[in-house]
Amino acid sequence: MKIICEKGFYKFYPSSLADIRRFFDKYGTRLVQCEDFYTFEALATLPKYSILGQSYSNLIATKTCSGSREEVMAKNLLTYNQATKSVAPIPSVVGKMDYSYSNYFVMSNLPQAFFYDNFGIITGFYGWANLDFMKFNIDQFNYY
Repeated sequence: MKIICEKGFYKFYPSSLADIRRFFDKYGTRLVQCEDFYTFEALATLPKYSILGQSYSNLIATKTCSGSREEVMAKNLLTYNQATKSVAPIPSVVGKMDYSYSNYFVMSNLPQAFFYDNFGIITGFYGWANLDFMKFNIDQFNYY
């Protein structure tokens, strides 16, 4: 299953619907359809705009803006927090990425956007989930 994370917004592109079920069975997290991809429930319902001082995913928007969901989240300094399964301020998500490297990065857990590694703070990534081995193979990390 292909995975793209841009600015803390996760998109999943399954090769079959069985991928969605296998992901849930392993990680206990539902993925729901949103446009032409699947994502976490908390991200699927986000509006493509925010208004300064108004509620945005149970938080207060810090910017008035519109665009894609990932752009609106980025402008409001928000990301998806896997631990709480909710949208959260970027500073509340702190940690170091743990992975091994060959021709790509191999991880046993889905990478958390805005964790850091030896190269900087990771804003997103491109990769795929190997659901046979329950590993995440990451082709590329994006940094600030």
